[in-house]
Amino acid sequence: MLKNIIATLLTGIYNFVGNYGLSIILFTLFIRLILLPFAIQSKKNMVMTQKLQPLVNQLQKKYKNDPQTLQKKQMELYKEHNHNPLSGCLPLLIQMPIIFTLFSVLRDAASYVPQSAIDQSFLWLPNMVDPDTMSNIINIAGAERIPGLLPIVAAAFTFITFKMTQTQTAALQTSPDGPKAPNMNFMAYIFPVVILMSGTTYSAGLILYWAVSTILQFVQDRTLNAYFNPKEDKVA
Repeated sequence: MLKNIIATLLTGIYNFVGNYGLSIILFTLFIRLILLPFAIQSKKNMVMTQKLQPLVNQLQKKYKNDPQTLQKKQMELYKEHNHNPLSGCLPLLIQMPIIFTLFSVLRDAASYVPQSAIDQSFLWLPNMVDPDTMSNIINIAGAERIPGLLPIVAAAFTFITFKMTQTQTAALQTSPDGPKAPNMNFMAYIFPVVILMSGTTYSAGLILYWAVSTILQFVQDRTLNAYFNPKEDKVA
């Protein structure tokens, strides 16, 4: 059902603008706007967690030998400030099915929009089916095996957003001396490489979606970080 809804939306946008590449951009923007309230709620939750962290650290130090009392005091602290640290997971759980369905729709685009739409050129891309490789902009031997501009942009902004998330997550550590989330640090480098290399195998339409989505994610994170500042109005 969700796949049909998303496919109908993408088809409707294409029927309005008449270009599949532009349709993907507008479609991605629309989806980001739909998910924005969840992103805002998640950011609010993260900021409140950061504000409460000094108090949590004090409790951990005070009751380090009494886990039951520590847990009780933490719950009292969260209740006092009307805060549920797990509520930040809800937006992510809501977004994941949408994101996976988006990939499925874009991967099977020929089932939802006319073939002529997919074969349309867009910017430097000859069509939305073939991968975006350097052969689209330069004519040299082996260029078809080199990721093009879209995968490069998608990989770059994926790396940037990962590092921004890593910085925010580091502030939520339960202990200042705790581990520095090595798995996140590992993924910050590996995932962009995967995105980059996928550009030589996946359709340009799919990579276009990911590139636009990560750019919008970057803009969204920067805006929310500026608006919701955990250093302001510290709790006591």
